Amino acid sequence: MLHLQVSSSSLDRALLIADSLLKQLEKQSVTIRIDAQRKETLLDLDGTVVSFSITERVERTTHVDTPAERRAKERYRSRSMLDVAMPYPHTPGYDYRPTGILTISAGRWPSRNWNDTSRTPLEKRMAEIVTGLIALIEETRAKEAEEARQKEARRLREERYAYLVQRRENELARFKKLETDAINWERAARLRGYIAAREQKLITDMGARPEHADWIAWALAKADWLDPMMQVCDTILDAPEPKRPGYY
Repeated sequence: MLHLQVSSSSLDRALLIADSLLKQLEKQSVTIRIDAQRKETLLDLDGTVVSFSITERVERTTHVDTPAERRAKERYRSRSMLDVAMPYPHTPGYDYRPTGILTISAGRWPSRNWNDTSRTPLEKRMAEIVTGLIALIEETRAKEAEEARQKEARRLREERYAYLVQRRENELARFKKLETDAINWERAARLRGYIAAREQKLITDMGARPEHADWIAWALAKADWLDPMMQVCDTILDAPEPKRPGYY
């Protein structure tokens, strides 16, 4: 369905103009497509698409009530007090009159328009319009290519930014782990020193006892678990955190 917005009196002329113009465009390898959902006529040249339409200029004037409309309003004023359900006879605020002046429009941005003039109707400008439409399609192609280039450049910048952010976060995480490992290594060494001193104190005070040996073994195992150099697994501390039971 061609995109025509014209009055019935201009429809035949608009169809003839569209038929002549589209046939000439097809000779230039332009494919005519219809977007039924959006109700658009599309011109497609090697994948670059622009919209196409023919419209008619309409003059708008303030509406003047006709005698029949005036009588209807007078009846309403005289009867509405007695009949509150009586509808008000609304009239339009404006009247619209088709002028017969047609406009060919193509594209959105960039776009082109060709109008009837008092000296040159559209029928006599076909060659100019065809050339202009081809130029518009090429201009649209260049614009779309530039937009695609800019979009790709933005994508690359965003990708680079995301990479730098992630690299920094990874480096901070590695550094924090380094700090944590160093702290835990010092803590493990301090624990071993304490365990050795405690062991010596127990032996001095009480002599060697099995329960002391068990505690020392347990304490040394915890120091080894804390030491990042040892990579020891603790069956209790490395186990999943217990879940609180539900109410039922």
